[in-house]
Amino acid sequence: MLSACNTGASAGGGGSVVMETSNFAHVIFQNVGKSFLPQAALECHYTLTPFITPHPKDWVGIFKVGWSSARDYYTFLWSPMPENYTEGSTVHRTIIFQGYYVPRSDGEFYQFCYVTHTGEIRGASTPFQFRPATPTGEELLIVEDDGNSDILVVTTKTGLLEVYNLIMLSLELTSRVRQLEQDLLEITQKAVLKETELDCLRDRLQKVISERDGLQTQLKNERDERELYKSHVRSAELENTKLSAELQMLKAVELNREVTIAQYQEELHRLRTERDTHPADACLKMQLRQAEEQLQASRQQATMLGSELRDASGGQDRTMAELYRARQETEDLRAYLAEAQEECRHAQNQLDRMRSQASQEVGRAGVGVVSELEAELQKEVEELKLRLNMAAEHYKEKYRECQRLRRQVTKLTQQQEMQQGDCNRNDASTETTQELHTPDAETPPTEKKEEEEEDDEDEEEEDEDEEEEECSVSVEAELACMEEKWREQYTINENLKLLLASEEQRFKTQVAEKVREVSALRESLVVVTREKERLEKVRAAGSRRSDVREPMILRYPLPYTQDQPPPPLVPQQPAELQYGNPYSEQETRDGADGALSPEQTCRPPPLAPPPWGGPVVCSQPSRSLSPPDGLENPAEERPNGGDGEAPVVCDHQSLESNESHTSFCFDTRPDVHKRCPLCEVIFPPHFEQSSFERHVESHWRVCPVCSEQFPLDCQQHLYEKHVHTHFEDNVLNFDNFD
Repeated sequence: MLSACNTGASAGGGGSVVMETSNFAHVIFQNVGKSFLPQAALECHYTLTPFITPHPKDWVGIFKVGWSSARDYYTFLWSPMPENYTEGSTVHRTIIFQGYYVPRSDGEFYQFCYVTHTGEIRGASTPFQFRPATPTGEELLIVEDDGNSDILVVTTKTGLLEVYNLIMLSLELTSRVRQLEQDLLEITQKAVLKETELDCLRDRLQKVISERDGLQTQLKNERDERELYKSHVRSAELENTKLSAELQMLKAVELNREVTIAQYQEELHRLRTERDTHPADACLKMQLRQAEEQLQASRQQATMLGSELRDASGGQDRTMAELYRARQETEDLRAYLAEAQEECRHAQNQLDRMRSQASQEVGRAGVGVVSELEAELQKEVEELKLRLNMAAEHYKEKYRECQRLRRQVTKLTQQQEMQQGDCNRNDASTETTQELHTPDAETPPTEKKEEEEEDDEDEEEEDEDEEEEECSVSVEAELACMEEKWREQYTINENLKLLLASEEQRFKTQVAEKVREVSALRESLVVVTREKERLEKVRAAGSRRSDVREPMILRYPLPYTQDQPPPPLVPQQPAELQYGNPYSEQETRDGADGALSPEQTCRPPPLAPPPWGGPVVCSQPSRSLSPPDGLENPAEERPNGGDGEAPVVCDHQSLESNESHTSFCFDTRPDVHKRCPLCEVIFPPHFEQSSFERHVESHWRVCPVCSEQFPLDCQQHLYEKHVHTHFEDNVLNFDNFD
């Protein structure tokens, strides 16, 4: 920027220098600090002087110091147009850069620049930086180091609060783990109960399966009996249909006889009237006699037809009684079948409830039973289809026979109409002849003979017509009977079709229900299997946790070869322990002065003790041995007499003969060679004590609460588990760390 200003000044003389300098002062940026927070909202306050006219396309950008053109901006915002602007006036404006537009903390200097819509820079601010805020003295705290080395650490309240939150979270997680362990125990007990119930249900299921087999056998027998009764009912209905047709035919014949009798009575009445009118007419007497004879014959025939009708009525009554009895038996069978089906349904419901609680074996058994039922239902469906095909063939035959009979009825009807026309013509001619030849007193005998001959011929023709009518009536009755039989057969076929369709639909419904039952059993089996796997996983996790919770005994072999070390440079006696034994199992220590409690004992040594011959005295690093309040005491403690502040002396020479355990002794005297108890490295007498302590501690990982030591190759989750055990039932008190 400064180079641009100098270039403009040298090129244009003194007047141009003033103009270029004033151009950068047309917009004045105010309240620009030396630094701002990175990634935080940034307010920019600036003033538009009367020497600049604002434009909607003007903008304010953040430029890195050293820019050369308006295109070198880092980010920008459009400058808002002032409201009610008056040319030549001063305007104060403010814009805010959002945090995600602001540069990061990179140590560079930036400045605000006002750029017009023509690309001219008319104002620039003082340089500033983006860097995070430094904490003040009020936000800092001084705490002791966790390593118990008397080092003060400066930290923030936020960091300390985060540590506290982490500790609280660990406490919550520990309580959650305990709750999960209790839940695991309860689930295990429930699983045992469920297995017991499952065994009981298996026994009950076997009983129910046997009962179901018995019920299925009984149901099959009842179905056979029902089919037998259906065949009896069907034959009775056919016989009843035949008798009904015969009865209708006899009733028609009787009606025809009654009509004929009525005609004869009318004819007799007419003849008697004519006889009374012409008592001397012998011909009329003869006709009257003949009519009486015919009337008597008709009465006898009517009596015979009445007796036949009574016999037919009696047969029909007996058939109806048998049909009613068969229907009663059918109803009883249906009621019994409904009861059996209800019992079967009840047993099926019980079986379904037991299946829902059954295990994998019950599921497989159910699948086998369902497959058998499906095979049986498929077989019944095939039988019904075969019966339906047979009924269809029978229906076709009846239909062809009905068509043939209809054609015969049509022919006979036509013949009957032709015969009735001829009869009508003959009757008309006969009546004309009778009127013309009415007997008269003056009629000669020859004319009477001719009239009698004509009457005889007419009577013969009438007899032939009556015979033909009777034949046609009998044929029509037979055709009506056949048509009635065909209708009944058609109705029976339709009923059979409906019955077969309903049975097939019912079988399909049963198959679908069985499929759904199998699917439900499989789903329940999958759910039970998953639950079992989950319980096994939870049980395995619980067993692993129980294995982890077992107390650890730190007995590890030496990591290096156990060669014979050189003899000690300075003869010495075993020294007393001034700062306590770090391998002791005793965790209850005095928190005030760091001395061990009276009940302290020495911890057993590693499995392979060091093989050096002379006594080696090592220095024990001093640390705070006081655990926080409320911690659990270790297992069994062996009392050791003496005052709490008295030193503990470990004599290696006296303990070498002991085959059980050996303890390490430490000393801080400057005239004693120091040997590491683990790696057997010997340090000179004047080696710094702090360096020696750091070397010894480098072989172990120390618990920050109870100072329990773990080897470096110890698994991380075991180490964290040990640390978390101190916070299971007690809330950490931070006063102990002060």
